[in-house]
Amino acid sequence: MDLMAAPDRRKFQVRCDAGSPGRFEVGTGTLSVRVGQRMRVGKEEEMWNSAHILCKEQPDGSLTVEVLICHPDWEEAQTVAAVHSRPQDSDTAAPGLNCDLELPRSGGLDRTSGTQ
Repeated sequence: MDLMAAPDRRKFQVRCDAGSPGRFEVGTGTLSVRVGQRMRVGKEEEMWNSAHILCKEQPDGSLTVEVLICHPDWEEAQTVAAVHSRPQDSDTAAPGLNCDLELPRSGGLDRTSGTQ
C-alpha cells in the first residue's frame, strides 16, 4: 500500500527517516510533531523541543500546517510559517497552497522576549 497516495480520508501525512533507528510513515487526520535537540543549561545537558509542526483542519474545511520555533529564553513559541490548502475547493484558478511566512527581520528575534 502506498501511504503517500491520495485521495482518501487522510488529511496529512508524515515521513520520518531517523537513519539507522528506522523510518516512520503515516497518514492521519491531525498531526503534531516536536523536534528536540540537545542543549547545555549551565553545567547540565538536556533535550529541548526547539521546533513544533502542528497540522489540523480548520472550521471552514481548510487544512493548515503551522511551524513554530521555541527557545528557552522566549515566553512563547514563535510561528515562522503557516501553509494553507483547501482540497475541497474545485476552483482550478485558485492556488493549491498558500504560504504565510513570518520570518524574523535581519536583526532576528530578540533573545529575551521573542519579539522582533
